[in-house]
Amino acid sequence: MYKKTTSIQCAKYCEILKTLPKNGNSNYFNAKKTIKKKIIDELFVYDLYVYVQVESGIVGIVFLDDLNHKPELFAIHKTLKIKPGTYFNFISLSQSGAITMQMHLSANSQKVRIPEFGSNGIKSSIKVQEIYAYYYSTKGNSYFFEGEKHPYWEMTFVDNGELITNVEGTDYTLPPRSVFFYGPHQFHTQRTTDKNTCSYMTIMFEMKDMDPEKLSNRVIQCSKNMFQTLSMFMHLSNEKWEHINELLLSLLKLLIIYAMDETNEIELSNQNINPMQQHYEDELMNEITQYIMNHINSSLTINEICDKFAISRSSLQALFKRNLDISPKHYINNIKLEQSKILLKNSARTVSEVSDMLGFASIHYFSRKFKLQYGIAPSEYAKSIVN
Repeated sequence: MYKKTTSIQCAKYCEILKTLPKNGNSNYFNAKKTIKKKIIDELFVYDLYVYVQVESGIVGIVFLDDLNHKPELFAIHKTLKIKPGTYFNFISLSQSGAITMQMHLSANSQKVRIPEFGSNGIKSSIKVQEIYAYYYSTKGNSYFFEGEKHPYWEMTFVDNGELITNVEGTDYTLPPRSVFFYGPHQFHTQRTTDKNTCSYMTIMFEMKDMDPEKLSNRVIQCSKNMFQTLSMFMHLSNEKWEHINELLLSLLKLLIIYAMDETNEIELSNQNINPMQQHYEDELMNEITQYIMNHINSSLTINEICDKFAISRSSLQALFKRNLDISPKHYINNIKLEQSKILLKNSARTVSEVSDMLGFASIHYFSRKFKLQYGIAPSEYAKSIVN
């Protein structure tokens, strides 16, 4: 996702105006440029302010404030007043674009070379072309499937029980909430033990240009995202919507993306949560986050939240980590910092007043956290805003 030039991260490079200045002074001139390049290897820097306005297309601007740093790409939104000493160049984010640059006649410029930098449009490298079949099966104990191989991909998701599969001579044990991908032409068998039944879903599909080693021959324990995606696939598989097939293909593709994440490799644990427990956690999370929002202007502590919701500190930490992948203290700080941006932008309050209003321990602590989060001091951010 592109950052826009109106984002807080761009404030150190430029200011935002509504339109180009109407300079009747003959010492200023306008230059119109067509932007077609998607990859650049040079940046320009001026000793005076440069104004930029997009006339057509979608144009990105590459900024750099120090040649030892990495360039940053922003989609141009509104008119820019680029600060002197800032390195920049333009990239077309659409087929082509056009801009107007305005500057003083006495402005001096320099050009510097950089390693190639560019942006290509979002293209898919995962080419799921067709789902041939999908079905849900329940097998009793001592079930045995003698095996097959075929020229397409196959995925098995074990919902309950345990399934043992042999792939070209190697046994793999699939516990509950695990996934296994069979690559094209891989011979495989499936069986249950004499003590266990198994419920599982199978999806057979066509996928081009995928290296089998990225998916096959490993048991993948479902993350929360994977399980939710599989549950949605099963829930929607019998629907008759006009575009349901497109949605099922998209869900399968999303599942493959999650599965390719190496962090999803199996680590057996007892941390899986049943749907009833997840529903309870969802409701509790909603209540806690709403409580935090309602008390954002106070020095809210973790102990206060624990007392309010009759939950231990360790349970609260685990709840936030499991559902938001963040600690409750970090979550509260993030909410306060987002609120501080709104207050600095839409009110006449000083940085000190905003810090006090949101219950930060001190203005120094607030300023340090703000700069760590957004890369700019709150005082600089407040000055950079042009209404």
